Amino acid sequence: MPDPVRVSVVIPVYNAERYVEASVRSALGSDLRELEIVIVDDGSTDRSAEIVRQIGDPRIELIQLRASGGPAHPRNVGIARARAPYVALLDADDLIKPDKLSSAVAALDRHPEAGFAFADFEQIDGDGRILQSHLIAGNRIFREVASEPGEDSWRLIPRAELERGLVGSNFIGTSGVILRKSVLSDIGVFDETLVYCEDRDLWFRLAHRCSALYREQIGHSYRIAPGSLTYKPTLRTARDRVTVLRHEKARWKSRCERRQLDRLIAENLAAIGYEYRRSRNRFRSFASFLKAFVTYPDVRWMRALVGSLVSPNLR
Repeated sequence: MPDPVRVSVVIPVYNAERYVEASVRSALGSDLRELEIVIVDDGSTDRSAEIVRQIGDPRIELIQLRASGGPAHPRNVGIARARAPYVALLDADDLIKPDKLSSAVAALDRHPEAGFAFADFEQIDGDGRILQSHLIAGNRIFREVASEPGEDSWRLIPRAELERGLVGSNFIGTSGVILRKSVLSDIGVFDETLVYCEDRDLWFRLAHRCSALYREQIGHSYRIAPGSLTYKPTLRTARDRVTVLRHEKARWKSRCERRQLDRLIAENLAAIGYEYRRSRNRFRSFASFLKAFVTYPDVRWMRALVGSLVSPNLR
């Protein structure tokens, strides 16, 4: 008898005791009943796992791991355990809207050429107050991405448009993305060598493989709260971005896209340079600005390079 589960919701958890119950219950409140929720506790030292157990819904599976230091590994563990043909991603402090899963699954069933579906989202604070709405629709790069109208307000973004758009901006919110598990089997899952930017790396690989579906209606609430992975060290973030952008550049032959990626790489190399300047490391600051200038010549990087040499506050 075929497994009735249509969607596996994968939730990585690390010390999210304040928000995890609300996140899990938002998924359980979906109007799509044929789902499972795979919660992967990545070595939490708070009451996160205990809170999940107390919810007591048979559709929940809790997996506990040693801390890995980032979201990629627990997400991959959850994806490997998923029984459904579709995998939905949800962070432990975010909330998914009741109709998001059912609507996305129906759209993906209608469009086999689409490998994943995503929707617009809102930003909320730690207490659930809306800080900003329609973050994707407000993205200038995304507004230039062409799409084709479909049913139930979903739009199909052709692969070539998705490729070009993502070079300019990472406009996809990770929570609420629904993916075909078969596509992940083809292109691979999250890169566990990355602590940050692992989501954009996956979107890049997906964009070179398939089209996508987008819905302007709000699909999830993205929470900004102290202690979340949104507050991350600039140095490691920039290094991981450089790695991901260099991998993406290697996939392109187009001079325009390669040049655009060079600019983004240079900006992140410069961010590394400024971090070293703040820590008074003259040599590494100089080297980072030099790499930025060589990658994408800009007077800003030359001025910063000179400043690294002459500043009396640097050793």
